[in-house]
Formats: sequence, structure tokens, C-alpha cells
Amino acid sequence: MIRGGGARLCNRCWQRCPQRPYTRAEHLLAELDDPPNWLWDFTIHVSSRYCPAQATRLVSQLGALLRTEPRAMPQTLLDRARIPGRSIGSLAKVLEDFFTARGLALPTDQSQRLAAGRRARRVQAVPEPLRPAVAAFERAMLDERGRARRAGTRPRADTTIDKRLAQVRDLSCHLVGRGIEDWAQVDKAVIEDYLAEVSPAGGPLGGLRHFFRFARRSKLILIDPTAELRVRTPRGFHGRTLPRSRQRELFTRWCTSTEVAPNEALVGLMALIHGASQHELRHLQLADIDHQHRTVRLGRRPQPIPLDPATWAALTRCLEHRTSGTHNPHVIVTSRTRSGRTPASRPYLSHLLDPADTTISTLRASRLLALANSHDPNLIATTYGMSAEGVLAYFADRVDPTLLADL
Repeated sequence: MIRGGGARLCNRCWQRCPQRPYTRAEHLLAELDDPPNWLWDFTIHVSSRYCPAQATRLVSQLGALLRTEPRAMPQTLLDRARIPGRSIGSLAKVLEDFFTARGLALPTDQSQRLAAGRRARRVQAVPEPLRPAVAAFERAMLDERGRARRAGTRPRADTTIDKRLAQVRDLSCHLVGRGIEDWAQVDKAVIEDYLAEVSPAGGPLGGLRHFFRFARRSKLILIDPTAELRVRTPRGFHGRTLPRSRQRELFTRWCTSTEVAPNEALVGLMALIHGASQHELRHLQLADIDHQHRTVRLGRRPQPIPLDPATWAALTRCLEHRTSGTHNPHVIVTSRTRSGRTPASRPYLSHLLDPADTTISTLRASRLLALANSHDPNLIATTYGMSAEGVLAYFADRVDPTLLADL
């Protein structure tokens, strides 16, 4: 039997006792000669986000760091709590959330480290004879991004740099497989053959143009093989959409079935009826919801979006389903994000509609295509926070024949 909180409890009950982390914090405060003034607030922070056993474990791990360096600053503790690898560890994550929310420390550079690791793996995958040029290309893109940040313009995102490196990596593997081990040996015919093999529409051509322009400036090649290359791509939208019968089936599924997960129903209806994108749904927060007028704010859309009764019911069900005790401000909360403040991951949203055999982009495209057949493109662009050119892609060559005037 174990005594806790003045009462005798069995081990199973003691493991679930909400008082455990506070008792551990009291012992830690008594042990330290000069405990930090934020220690008790940290205990409250972890106790409201984790089960008693995990919260107690985090307080104990923090205590071990404080015994080693009793007078360490919050930034030092955050750096010492990090563990090497793709994850900084549970203690470092919760310390980062706690310290940054109170202005006691700066966020970690974990996202930058992960991006650097992705770039390094792509460069290492390039065959040895062609690798130095790709490594120099990576450094040049990072330098360009640094200058863009200092100038206040739009710097390239990590995903864009990753995509550029992946495109050059694939081309290099293609070249080595055909006996080409020097970038200077690449000509227009080689690039045309590669594009015809991987993408007739010239998908990676933009990234290859970027690389060969850099290679020519760096005097790695004499002639840019992509300078005079022209790939005619068909204009207009040619993605996947759903027929109206399938849209009705999905609407019925998300409105009537009680076995559908609340997050799936909300995401599906928001994309099907309101054309919400994955980015808008990931970053939808509780503060964006107006319960009085039943509206939400989505992304860069200029006006709040009124929700229909079906979508509002799905939103209400999703809010009721949110894990109790979470302080995450986002509407879509997963088991991995319930203890923090980050949005749900892109892979989670990408596979959330797998049970319905559809995707967010397909539903959004179906909605925009239907609107483009019956509304002014400028009105659609203004409503959805899009550019007029983006809406015209859905409009070109996809006009409903029944809406054309009889001639």
C-alpha cells in the first residue's frame, strides 16, 4: 500500500491520482536551495495537459536538470533537455511550449534542423560524379533565401527547396544510368528525353531551369540546355472532380452516419460545401468561430463564412469530441497535438478522408468547378481569397454546355 495525499491508496489508484505531479513538485521545491519561481506554474501546465503519471515523469526529469544546474536560465534548460534525433523529446517540447508562451525563452530550431536533414539526404542520393554541383546549388538557394529575408521579399520555403533538390536528384540518377557523369555533357535532347519519360507536361522543368541557370553562372557548364526548351502545357484545370451523384453520397454519409469520425465529417463538409483547402482547415482555430452568427474565418478569405446547418452540426460535434484538458487553440486536434499548440500534420489531413475514398483537394476542386460554371470568376476569387488567374484555370474549357446561349 502507498500513502498519497494523506490517504492510503493502492498502486493503481496512486498512478491515476491527480495530486501526484503536485506532490512531486513540492518535494522538488523542498530539495532545491534556490528553486525557480516558475516551477509551480510549470507543474500546473503539465498537469492540465498530461495524465498524472506522465506529468509526474516530466516534473522529475526537470528536477534532474535543475539539480545539475540549479541556477540555469530557461533557455539553457531548454537546450539541455533536447535529445538528438528527429524528435527533441517530450520534456523539451513541453518546456518550449511553456517558456515561449511566457516569453522566457526562444523557440528551438528543430524545424530548421529537420529541413537541413532532408536536404542532406537528397544531396547524398545524387551520384558521386554529379554531387558537388548539387551541393553548391543547395548552398546558393539558402543564400538566396537569406538575402530575400533581409530584403523583406518572399523567401523560398523549405518545401520549395526540397522539391528543387529532389528534381535535380532524379535527373542525376537518370543521367548516370545513361553513362553521363558530367553536367557539361547534358544537352537539350537529353532533357527532352527525360521530361518525356517522367512527365510529358514538363512538371519538373521549372526546377531544372533553376539549377542549370545556376550551373551556367557558376561556369560549371557553357550552355544552358533548358534555355530554349519549350514544353506546351494545356491550359485550364485537368484535375480530378466528383460527379453530383457521388457528392450527394458523401453529403449523406457525413450528415447522417453516426459511425463517421467527427473530424472526417467536418473536414469533408467544409471542403465539399465551402471549398476549404487543407491549409485553411489545418489552421482553423477556436477564435475563428463566431457562435452567435454561426460563421468562421478561413485563411485569407476577406469575410467570415456563414455555415449551413449540416456543417455547423458537424463543427459542434467536432468541438464536443475534442480531447478534454487540451489547450491547443486549433479545431482539428489529434493525439499528437493535444498536449501542444501546433496544428494537425499535413499527412493526417491528407489521409483523414481515406474511409470515404476521396481527398480534400478533389472536393475543393469539385466545388470551385461548379461555381466557375455559374458565377463571375472575379466574384469567386474575391470570396475565396484567390487570384483571378487561379479561378480561370477552373473556368477554361470546362463550361457547362447547358449554360451556353442558343445561337
